[in-house]
Amino acid sequence: MTQEQYKLKMKDLIDNWQQRNGTVKTVQHKQEVELLIDHTQNFICDGVVCPEKWFSQSIRPLYLLKEAYGEGSWDLIADHLCKSGQISQMWRRVSKWTSGLLGTTENTLMPYGNWGDVDHYGNEYLQKIAVVNVKKSGGKSSSNMDEIRAYAQFDREELLRELELCDPTVIVCGYTASVLDIIFKTSVRKDGNENLFYHIQLNGHDVLVLDYWHPANQYPDVMNYYGLMSIYQQALLAEKRRVGL
Repeated sequence: MTQEQYKLKMKDLIDNWQQRNGTVKTVQHKQEVELLIDHTQNFICDGVVCPEKWFSQSIRPLYLLKEAYGEGSWDLIADHLCKSGQISQMWRRVSKWTSGLLGTTENTLMPYGNWGDVDHYGNEYLQKIAVVNVKKSGGKSSSNMDEIRAYAQFDREELLRELELCDPTVIVCGYTASVLDIIFKTSVRKDGNENLFYHIQLNGHDVLVLDYWHPANQYPDVMNYYGLMSIYQQALLAEKRRVGL
C-alpha cells in the first residue's frame, strides 16, 4: 500500500467509525451490565505516525494499547506524537523500545542507551511506529480491562480494518493480548509459549506478536527494555531455526 492509499482509506474508516454508537454487554462489580459506547461525542484518532516512512520499512512495529484519554475529539498523532515539545515518560519508553526493535537481530541485541535523542515528541523512533488504542472514546487514566475488551467487541471490525491498513510486521501488546483474541476470533496465545511471542496472519503474511506490559508500567526502565528485547530476540532465533529446517 502507498502512503496516499493509506491516508485515504484511514480517513474513510475514521469518518464512519466516528458515527458509531450503541451498547455492549460487560461485567462491572461482578454483574453483567449494558455499556453505552458513543463515538459521536468524542473520538481519539491514531494509526501510523509517519506513512511517508512506514511503508518502506522492513520492520514495522505497531503498539496495541488500551486507551488514550483527554477531552473532546483529537488526533493522537497530529496533536501529540508529532509535536516537538518535551516528551512524556511513557512515549520516551516507547521510543527506546522502538530503537531496540529496529536494531536487534537474532545475533545482536541492541544495547540499552544506544538511541540518541528521545527527549522530545516527533523523534526519529516515534516516526517509525504505529499506535492503535483499543478504546477510542471515553478514555481514562486508569484502565478497566473488562471495559477495554467490551470496546474491542463493539469495534471488532473497525479495529481489524485499522490493523489491516497499518499492516505491521510486529505488534507489541501493552497488556492487550486478550484483545487480539477478540479481534481475530481466535486464541492468539493457544500454544502457551513461555517466551511470550506468538504469530498471527494479517494481509496474507506472518505478524509477530510480543505479549508484554503496557509502556506506562512502573517497573524500572532498563528491566523493561531488556525484557522486551529478550522476547523479541528469542522470536527471531525461533524463526531462524524454523526457516533452517
